[in-house]
Amino acid sequence: MRGSNGAAEARIPRLSGGAAVWAAGLVLPVGAPPLARGALLTDEGRLIALGPADELLSCVPKSARRDFGRAILIPGLVDAHTHLELAALRLPPAPMADWIVSLVRETRAWPSSLFLASAKVGAAGALAAGVTCVGDITASGESPAAIADAGLRGVAFHEVLGLEGDRAGEVLERKLSALGRHHAYRGALPGQPAAGLSPHAPYTASPELYRAVLRACRERGLPAATHLAESPEEARFLREGGGDFERMHRELGSPAGLFRPPGCSPAEHLDREGALGGLRLAVHCNQTGPADWERLRRAGAAVCLCPGSARFFGHPLADAAGMRWAGLSLCLGTDSRASSPSCSLLGEAAALGAAGFGAEELLRLCTLAGAEALGLGGEGVGQLRAEGPADFAAVEPPGGVPLSAEALFHPESRVVCTVTGGGVRFTAG
Repeated sequence: MRGSNGAAEARIPRLSGGAAVWAAGLVLPVGAPPLARGALLTDEGRLIALGPADELLSCVPKSARRDFGRAILIPGLVDAHTHLELAALRLPPAPMADWIVSLVRETRAWPSSLFLASAKVGAAGALAAGVTCVGDITASGESPAAIADAGLRGVAFHEVLGLEGDRAGEVLERKLSALGRHHAYRGALPGQPAAGLSPHAPYTASPELYRAVLRACRERGLPAATHLAESPEEARFLREGGGDFERMHRELGSPAGLFRPPGCSPAEHLDREGALGGLRLAVHCNQTGPADWERLRRAGAAVCLCPGSARFFGHPLADAAGMRWAGLSLCLGTDSRASSPSCSLLGEAAALGAAGFGAEELLRLCTLAGAEALGLGGEGVGQLRAEGPADFAAVEPPGGVPLSAEALFHPESRVVCTVTGGGVRFTAG
């Protein structure tokens, strides 16, 4: 080990030639106290130690030191719900049913190469926003390669749709066959991303398909996610049928005649059908109240909020404070650039400030909470801890703003560097 600092040598194991130290004015580890003028020591893709910058900088040669000065080092952000393969698509705000019709018509003829190229755009945008881990939804099956090549971690949930209950097994088998290609791909970080399944939503997937997907997930040890209660139109369609969503199905040629409105909320519908327990992630949940929160809590599903997407559609945002009070696990997502003007997860978090969330709690929602929702918290994702992955971001507040957790959510703060597996994936120009 290099260096002559006796205290550091007593704690730090022998380092390889690729060890590096990253220093900044403030380190916010999440789950541990803040560290003023702190640093991270990384080696072979792992975080070896956190400590005072003056102590750790001496452990490596000058060429392996990176000092961000007046910046804040935080765990890599976890975008728990995104559609990277839609990143190149820009659709104007519209009622949700009309937006879905436009989306499907636009992408229906896309070749696989275009989905892959769009996902690569999305992965680059995520890294530029300080994101190092994603919960991605892929309909095409192409985004896992983009995630892996970018050096991101996370879960790629392969999307499953179908209203024909008697064909649920056939639909699922076709999707499961795509998982072989997913698992065979090798990217920048070993074993990334993990695979999952996602029945799209209660208005596009039959109860039989939900149950088949959840059964397959249990048998294969895969996580499951779904969109749930996103819009007033969805809630109305499940209560009464008809309306904009029936027209949407008709325009897209889907068998809407097979759908029988259950006459209840989307969450109650899935609960009645035995299709709620086993879901790891319920996304949006804007149209839910206390009874649904209790259903979700009993099912063990975390809720991923996407404030920017709700603003895009003009939907009322979920009652985040009420959900927290009800004991639900919350995390955050950006959804997609097709339904949100920004891929800034810190910006998404700032939108919850008005609901009474403090800065430290917002940072946790952006990091460890998302990792736990994706089943990756035990691996050290979403926090800075010894032996965890060397995934982090440096955020630079504007001049005159004190270094603190609050500064992360200042509208003029910017991500200046993103690192995964100890390698720089993004640097601001």
